[in-house]
Amino acid sequence: MRNYLLKDSAIIIYPNGKFTVCDKKELEAVSQKQPSNRANFEINISGSSRLTLGEDQIVYKGLNETEDGLELNYEYNKEHLQITTELKLIGETNVIVQKNKIKNIGDSTVKLTRFSSAFFEDIAYSEDMPWFKNQDIRVSICHSKWQGEGQWKKHTLPELGIYPTTIHDSERESFKINSVGSWSTANFYPLVIIEDNKKKNTWFMETEGSHNWYIKLASYGGYAVPSLSLEACGCDDANGGWYYDLKPNEEYSSERAFFGMTSGKFEDAVADLLVFKRADSTVRFNDGIMPIVFNDYMDCIWGIQDPKLILPLVDKAAEVGCEIFCIDGGWCENEGGKSGLGDWVPKAKFYDMDGLKEIADYIKSKNMVPGIWTELEACNSSAYGYRMNEDSVLKRYDTPIGGWRGFYNFSNPEVREYLTGKVEALYNIGFRFIKNDYNASIGIGATNNYDGDSPAEGAIVNANTFYDFVDSLYEKFPELVIENCGSGALRCDNKMLRRCSLQSTSDQEFYYNNPSIVMGSMAVMPPEKAGIWSYPYPAMYPYADGKYVLFSPDDEYYDRMKDGKETVFNMVTAMTGYLYLSGRIEYCDEKNFALVKEAVDFYKNIRKYISVSRPIYPLGMLGINEEKTAALGLISDDRLLLAVWNITGKEETVTVPLSDYLKSESKINAVYPSNAECGINASSVTVKLGAKEATYIEINL
Repeated sequence: MRNYLLKDSAIIIYPNGKFTVCDKKELEAVSQKQPSNRANFEINISGSSRLTLGEDQIVYKGLNETEDGLELNYEYNKEHLQITTELKLIGETNVIVQKNKIKNIGDSTVKLTRFSSAFFEDIAYSEDMPWFKNQDIRVSICHSKWQGEGQWKKHTLPELGIYPTTIHDSERESFKINSVGSWSTANFYPLVIIEDNKKKNTWFMETEGSHNWYIKLASYGGYAVPSLSLEACGCDDANGGWYYDLKPNEEYSSERAFFGMTSGKFEDAVADLLVFKRADSTVRFNDGIMPIVFNDYMDCIWGIQDPKLILPLVDKAAEVGCEIFCIDGGWCENEGGKSGLGDWVPKAKFYDMDGLKEIADYIKSKNMVPGIWTELEACNSSAYGYRMNEDSVLKRYDTPIGGWRGFYNFSNPEVREYLTGKVEALYNIGFRFIKNDYNASIGIGATNNYDGDSPAEGAIVNANTFYDFVDSLYEKFPELVIENCGSGALRCDNKMLRRCSLQSTSDQEFYYNNPSIVMGSMAVMPPEKAGIWSYPYPAMYPYADGKYVLFSPDDEYYDRMKDGKETVFNMVTAMTGYLYLSGRIEYCDEKNFALVKEAVDFYKNIRKYISVSRPIYPLGMLGINEEKTAALGLISDDRLLLAVWNITGKEETVTVPLSDYLKSESKINAVYPSNAECGINASSVTVKLGAKEATYIEINL
């Protein structure tokens, strides 16, 4: 038996090759427990039941200590398979990163029908109390939908159908969150957090990959040998029809999963994962300083990319202090003047390529970096790229996926070369920021992008080849900054996000719904990557009876906006992450424009703290459509940034309990807006807010 210590927890590796994770304080007791024969990965062959640890199945062959973790080795002699489990131990955290590899060392092809990323059990184990008698266990799950991302809900185990009913140790009950398709976070974010509030311990498991996945919470053993477990998997025939024909001498790898146990609560597990994700990111702004973006789409000009509309916005964005100006959708068409995506030709109606350069030059003349919207994976049937060759778009069973609105096949070198040329043309004009969108899913997957016919494996190949393409863009264009957008945050798993400087948190159009989304999003992505729309002076979606209605504020609109509350609320929300400004600010009255400018200046002073902070939830999570008060804190070594919202229809005095974070000498350094009424003592901050008002406070700790 071998033990390895982390910050709060320990890994126990039993003689049969089974490993578990426990509180360091309970290491001795858990070490004495008889381990199960369930391996820390699941393998199914040709649809058979899972393989277990034992002489006639998976045999443990020992471990190697590596520079940053462990390597455990196994064999399945019947099918001549070697399995290697790599565990990376993330320093100063409780995070364990698991990746499994399986190699065929025989002479015959083996059909894999499940190969999971991670499995561990003995969650909330206690010698004195089995998990099903512990009434203080809570399971947190993050729901997601378009314009409603980041919605965390807490459940008891019985509410999820997890409870024992028999003395037979073969009993198994489970609850699963999952995704099918390339919108990997369209229904759930792939993270489960389990709090044992009796022992003050929290367990977590997350996986990644922009394709099919599931995380399963399961109980084993009934009343006889009760065990609570988590499993993550991206390769399973029961979840999207995955299978893989592993040929002789071929090796296959699972996706990574991140799991562990931390002493503390929900936000402590989030903090551990945040340390890992920051270290794991392949892109980062110098000194963590996130440049402020103005984007002309949301609640703004909505894709009507006429220079007559753009240029006044450029002027005002520069005046208010933005550092990037991004032209969003509507600027392009396909070759021959055909509508659609894929060829990325500037729309002749508004400007030719020289005209687009003039826009970029004008943005640069205002000391901002030019940015532009693309959806590089999309390809309409009107595009040259769609018919470039037989396999330029993804197909399933010889039929293009999505029909007329297809998807490029990044396994095809001609496609990669073609799109690299399109990015190069924009880069040469002067664009250094790309907002890359992703507005549809490929469903269960593709069959023409690899040597096989499992659509689910084709989805994995599609994701990985696109990641490689993104990596190649950074190599060729070193100044390029890429934003990830998937109709908001419908594809924001870590494997995608680690390659991007920021992530759109939502397409949400109503400003008072954004705090809920932002608070939940901070638990799954680094705050400095959480791109949050702010739209003071919004122009709501401009279509009536199917026709575009040009926005023009009237007296009633100006009267609604004159008190500045909506502007302040917008700016407070966006300043908790990556400030992403929009709205028709060229129409702002003097008061509202001053409030936007004040917020931008305030943000420039505090953004360096955001990139080293972790989120705290002193009033708990906020559900979308809930009308109550809410608070989100971002805490670092010497600073607490605190946003407080009143999402009710009446004035409220909000007391935010902060005794776990404040010191007797803590004091308010700055506040936005500057006339906000707030106070501080050693245990709380008090803020007076009118209906639908917000305040942002910088506190020196």
